[in-house]
Amino acid sequence: MSWIAAWRVYDDDTLTALANAGLLRRAAKDVEAGKVALVDQDVEGGWVAADGQRVRVDAHGPQKARCDCPARGMCKHILGAALWLRDRAPSSVLAGAEEPQTAAIDPLAELLALDVAELFKAAGAAAVRRAAAAGVSDVEWRVQGGAMVLTLASLGQSCRWVGGAGFAGMVSDVPPAERKAVHLSALMALRRAHGLVDAWPAGTTPAKPAECAAEWLGPREQDFLAQVQGLLHELLSGGISHVSGLTSARLLALNMSARGEGLPRLAALLRNLGGTVDLLARRDHRAEERDALAAMSRIQALCEALAAAKGEALQALRGQVKRDFDEATALTLLPLGAYWWQTRGGARGLTVAFWDVEGARVLQATLARPDGSDVGFTRELAWSTQALWPGTGSVSTVAASSWRLEQPQLSEDGRLALGGATRATPQPLWSVTDARMAGIGCADWAELRARLRAAAGVAGEPIDAVLLRPADTRAPVLDEARQQLTWPVADAAGRWLTLVVPVAPETHQRMDNIDALAARRGDLRGILVRIERTGAAVQFVPVAVWLREADDRLQVLSLDFETPPARGTSLTARLMRLFELRRDLPPAAAPSGLAERLTAPVLEVLETQAATGRMTLTPHQEERLQDAHRRVTSVGLEILASALQAHRREPTPRAALRLYRLCELVEELDALPQEA
Repeated sequence: MSWIAAWRVYDDDTLTALANAGLLRRAAKDVEAGKVALVDQDVEGGWVAADGQRVRVDAHGPQKARCDCPARGMCKHILGAALWLRDRAPSSVLAGAEEPQTAAIDPLAELLALDVAELFKAAGAAAVRRAAAAGVSDVEWRVQGGAMVLTLASLGQSCRWVGGAGFAGMVSDVPPAERKAVHLSALMALRRAHGLVDAWPAGTTPAKPAECAAEWLGPREQDFLAQVQGLLHELLSGGISHVSGLTSARLLALNMSARGEGLPRLAALLRNLGGTVDLLARRDHRAEERDALAAMSRIQALCEALAAAKGEALQALRGQVKRDFDEATALTLLPLGAYWWQTRGGARGLTVAFWDVEGARVLQATLARPDGSDVGFTRELAWSTQALWPGTGSVSTVAASSWRLEQPQLSEDGRLALGGATRATPQPLWSVTDARMAGIGCADWAELRARLRAAAGVAGEPIDAVLLRPADTRAPVLDEARQQLTWPVADAAGRWLTLVVPVAPETHQRMDNIDALAARRGDLRGILVRIERTGAAVQFVPVAVWLREADDRLQVLSLDFETPPARGTSLTARLMRLFELRRDLPPAAAPSGLAERLTAPVLEVLETQAATGRMTLTPHQEERLQDAHRRVTSVGLEILASALQAHRREPTPRAALRLYRLCELVEELDALPQEA
């Protein structure tokens, strides 16, 4: 491969990952202004002049380039050289440096053809041990130009294999201390997904099965839990508002170590906290200190529960270490619908839900991107062009059939993993009169409440989606105070549950579809509901429905994507006009529940302490907590009152995290649907 070809595979996203978007924009302006040009070249490379500086370019690519400027690492001059060589180099330069008709690089073929022994050597013994211990198996990938983008959801990290650049040329924003281990984990997971089972070197994989089956946690695991809690207390003492990028690196290291210790549930919580802390460290406007505090309180609770648990309780708290089915396993899946989501951190995705007939549960598969770097991944294109597995076609066609899924795999968060050896075969969709339909989903709201209550503790498996089988529904109604559409649905016992859709531009299509369903109450056979927890509220958000069509055929309607029947004036248009007329009026105060009124002053004090790092209570904070203690005691919440009193006596990070978690649990349990 000639030296100039090594530069031409770097697209804008890869260059941004090498530096940052602002530096790349400055480099692009220099190229546009004619400040970048090749001034000399030889067999091994050349010299590029960029805004008064000289950059040495050769076959090692941008990461090994040398610039005369005093900046350390990647500078705008090296980025300018990369952009110019990729987009502006004239044919005379290419003829002198590049072989004619250079074959396009296939990064996937390149990765699958790697010599694993050489790969381990390039990564180094320390990274190999780290990657082998972590045992990451879930990976998503896509080819983007001359690069392969690999995403490890269980670590919350992405990296890029640049065609022709080798292991040393991989690009990511993973902290340097863990970079090689994460890159190696991604490559090994990709190879396994394509059927290449590469053995780790002898002595690198820790013997975990015996420890994970032990009655109690061992001394090493107890020490690890103490290390995790020590970091949490350090973060609180220093103030969450003052976190730095070093904290993100330490959380990633703990995440990988938790996986190595056989604690996947703890690893998942550390990953979520790491994502929030990373946003805070970058002063991203979408991040809030309260989100980090909530995640820290859950981690503290899990660590304390793990340290004291034994037997079956310990195994439940550890989490599911292995999520793969046996190779002979096949699943029968009924489509439930799809929905689009986006987080405040910028991650976005399309989730497709299925009913696992043999397992009697909802399983979901998700196409996602951790940020906005993939401009081709949009709501419309993900729905109309993306496929989940070979054999399914685009997501928009999945609802037309039931499916037999061969060699399925579950990712770390319990979702159906994409890609790999999994294959899907379409089968006829069931009729609504099929006797098997009676056992699908939840038709009893008391049962739903019990399931949600069981999921609220540290050992509970979180429930984020459920299929409801209502016996009756009412027309949707606008809740002006909360600016949301409410949709009451009832079970056979006459218990009513309120589904909600926030009124926002991105929910227009969903609301219009729900409005249109009011005329088809008799045809409604099921509602796929996403369970969202926001503050003191547990919201049930409808995202798809089952309908009876002509000849008793089953229709799966995804509310975010299907086009509702044309109407003279849509519900959304009426709502938007209503809000425009009232935008200058203050909204009516939404009534709060008892739990929210009791815990609000406590949470406010704790969030202030956590953000600033000042654990000592001010007179005003002491007064508020004293009043809150009196109110909590008066309603008989003795455990919460005891924790509140302990924090007042000695306001430490440990006491603050315990108290915050208890307040969250009280609010969450109070927000569950009532049984009657």
